[in-house]
Amino acid sequence: MNDMLVQIVFGWPFVALSLLVSVIGIMFERPWLVFLGALAIAPFSYYLNGTPRFSGFALFLPIFQAGSAWAVKEESVTWSWLLLAPTVSVILWLFLVEMITNS
Repeated sequence: MNDMLVQIVFGWPFVALSLLVSVIGIMFERPWLVFLGALAIAPFSYYLNGTPRFSGFALFLPIFQAGSAWAVKEESVTWSWLLLAPTVSVILWLFLVEMITNS
């Protein structure tokens, strides 16, 4: 049970939840939802920071999402989408790499 919880929190379920909650937060102008998405992506970005390719950069992903929440609070939808873009890009890239290597 404990291993399964770790896989959920540090793996794809929380990543998907983070993106879903952040997109909903931006669409409905709820900054607390976007900030909740930033909290949900934090364990994954911490784990990703341990890899050589993303060392240092991965820790900025939750910060970008928190900035997106701030942009929603300031009613700047364009900036909120732009600040969410790095997280979406990294996650989509990792998802595609995983699908290609596991097929």
